[in-house]
Amino acid sequence: MIGKLLDHRYQVIRILATGGFGETYIAQDTKRPGKPICVVKHLKPASSSPIIFETAKRLFEGEAETLERLGSHDQIPRLLAYFDENQEFFLVQEYIDGHTLSEELIPGQPWTQSQVIYLLQEVLSILEFVHQQGVIHRDIKPDNIIRRASDYKLVLVDFGAVKQLRTSLVTVSASPVTGTVAIGTPGYMPIEQGQGKPRPNSDIYSLGIIAIQALTGVATSELPEDPDTGEIKWQHLAPVDPQLAAVLTKMVRYHFKDRYQSATEVMQVCKEMGSNHTPSTPVELTTSALERQTIAFAPANPYATKPARNNSSRPDPLPLLIGIIVAGSAAVLVANVYPKAKNFAAKLIGEDINSTNSCLAEIAANSNVRSEPNPINSDNIVQTVGDETKLPVTGKQTKGGWMEVKLNSGRLAWVHSQVVTNHEQLISCLRDQGIAIQTVDDGSLITTRTLPQLQSKPSADKILAQAKLKYESGDLPGAIAIVKSIPANAASGIKDTREIIHEWQRDWAKAEAFSHEINTAINQGKWDKVLSYRNHPEKLPNIKYWRDKLSPLFQEANNTNSQSKNHGKK
Repeated sequence: MIGKLLDHRYQVIRILATGGFGETYIAQDTKRPGKPICVVKHLKPASSSPIIFETAKRLFEGEAETLERLGSHDQIPRLLAYFDENQEFFLVQEYIDGHTLSEELIPGQPWTQSQVIYLLQEVLSILEFVHQQGVIHRDIKPDNIIRRASDYKLVLVDFGAVKQLRTSLVTVSASPVTGTVAIGTPGYMPIEQGQGKPRPNSDIYSLGIIAIQALTGVATSELPEDPDTGEIKWQHLAPVDPQLAAVLTKMVRYHFKDRYQSATEVMQVCKEMGSNHTPSTPVELTTSALERQTIAFAPANPYATKPARNNSSRPDPLPLLIGIIVAGSAAVLVANVYPKAKNFAAKLIGEDINSTNSCLAEIAANSNVRSEPNPINSDNIVQTVGDETKLPVTGKQTKGGWMEVKLNSGRLAWVHSQVVTNHEQLISCLRDQGIAIQTVDDGSLITTRTLPQLQSKPSADKILAQAKLKYESGDLPGAIAIVKSIPANAASGIKDTREIIHEWQRDWAKAEAFSHEINTAINQGKWDKVLSYRNHPEKLPNIKYWRDKLSPLFQEANNTNSQSKNHGKK
């Protein structure tokens, strides 16, 4: 598919994901200036029957209309286009430049209660809108929440439209069936969703799990359950305010009737808590958060990915710019009516751009201002503000959330966005002033990374165990990098590191091939073949990441196969 031109317009440049429900690509819109990046979701029907295709097309258009409505929310990707080609369906959505919430949820590094409350409030406001549209997301997890690089807001992605379509296409030639095939991710999916009967508060459950994961620093797979009730036992894992503990516990109750019934209901409680948990001290990123790399940072759009939604009310700048050429005095008019032209106008009338375009970051008291975006090196602190301080920003920021500021001495320095109390207003100011927001990699700005001195170096066994955890979680490159860090003279007690790496690469390749076989069988509607794989567990990949990934596919095959057999008996 790489290089293929879809709809004579969207050129595929990278395959982002492949699964039993379809494929997702990163593509360029070749008919727009600058060829901006977009996301294309591809659905392949299991049957080529004309009757099934026409029914599927109606379902597809209905799902597209739903995505169109959802995209009116600023923190949900917009639907840019949808079409069918060669009896296959395609959805084109806005590309969100940023990093997933998974990058911020680091095991062993819990968030503050204030951060968790803020997370809840922001995502709940999105879910409130989603549920009001009669939609259940059904796959709320850290990988589906992106922190947008341009303004640091959280964006909810992957509404599973392709998955829902894939599920519907299985039965379009048969009578309607009750319930839906389970869609979701183990660890974040409540019991009723696993049974194919999701409700709006199934999404609330998933968000509650994420919040508990953030607050405790414990992975979902390690959260214990009460064997008698199925309730999650987590409060012993972290000190927590009783009110917040009660809210999270109610969000993740085993039975949906015992949970909050709406996002609005939870938002109201969080709003009351928020007034008692206003952040007052800086929260800085950890070394692993800065050093960790992620594929979520796809190539940035050369043009803005989310233009203003109501451009019709904004005056066309072209006549004004013509007026500037005719009479220099018109430059003032341009600056007032069309903010993006302020820099151009200032140059024409001879004003100092730096003096007129001043956007000030309000920095919380007791926060550190650093010479580089590296919180580990204590030698790079150039200033610790006493009371709240205002410093002008340059527009440069890092993917890790650091913002460049200008000190009174004229020296440039860095503060983290989490200690900037007027962040949203600041972003708006930069845009109004026409100051470009430039996002760069943290690593390119860090000259030294002074790591904490450990009392004793970890043994080869401990390093290998750490690598094994990464391997089981799905991060093969990260696991290999850790194994390679084992000193040669410390590895004598374990298997040769090259042999370990080779073994992991070989098993991973087998797992990928196995997953591809299952996806192919699902795409072809060969449910019995899929179930035959499940019934021979000794053939399944012995890697947790792949077992978790295959489990929902087996569940889908089992449910669909049962429905087909029941229909055949009627």
